[in-house]
Amino acid sequence: MVKNSNVIVHRANALLAALNADDFGRLDRHMRVVPLGHQQELAGAGKELEHAYFPHSGAISLMASMREGGYAEITTIGPEGVAGLEEMLGATTTPSRVLVQVAGVGTRIPIKPLRAALENSATFRAIMHRYIRAHLVQVGQSVACNGLHSVEERFARWLLMAHDRARRDTFDLTQALLAEMLGVHRPSVTVVARTMQTAGLIRYSRGVITVTNRKGLEATSCECYGVVRRAYSEILGRREA
Repeated sequence: MVKNSNVIVHRANALLAALNADDFGRLDRHMRVVPLGHQQELAGAGKELEHAYFPHSGAISLMASMREGGYAEITTIGPEGVAGLEEMLGATTTPSRVLVQVAGVGTRIPIKPLRAALENSATFRAIMHRYIRAHLVQVGQSVACNGLHSVEERFARWLLMAHDRARRDTFDLTQALLAEMLGVHRPSVTVVARTMQTAGLIRYSRGVITVTNRKGLEATSCECYGVVRRAYSEILGRREA
């Protein structure tokens, strides 16, 4: 029997909210609600990720590690998804650094029972297959966006995605970290942040960003934000991206 209080807590994540009673019951006793701290490293590249994280709020980035020591963002995960997908599908180590970019909370579940649920439940597999489809749209669109669109458009897209996932207007985000996310030099981010602040789209001070004009950010962003948002809405049936 699924406890209603547990369902309410964990259903803040779209994937967990989609579970039927049987699938939730398989995983319920393994679920733990945990804080996701700003810049908390959940796993280093090449290391074992023992748990999957299903955010209720906040954003987790998967970062590609370069030999010279730098990082570049591969994708971002929020309340629409899960960090730990590769491990759920059988990987023994994570190919990327798993880092919390926007603080929040989430449900943590050990990888082993998730693998068992995937193996034994057709309905859970169907949910994860739909998520993978939507996530592939996000990753592919991000690749195209990084190659074709300006820093200002990409900055606006990233802020909109962070705003959706944070579920609040104000969150911690340093320019150095955002430059790493966008794969650009920090001075480029400084110029764009100043321009957006002057235009009244955001307030930025000492590593804290406040979104003050969301519609203006949407007008500044490229079409990639809308493409990814629609994909999650259509495939998962929920307006989260």
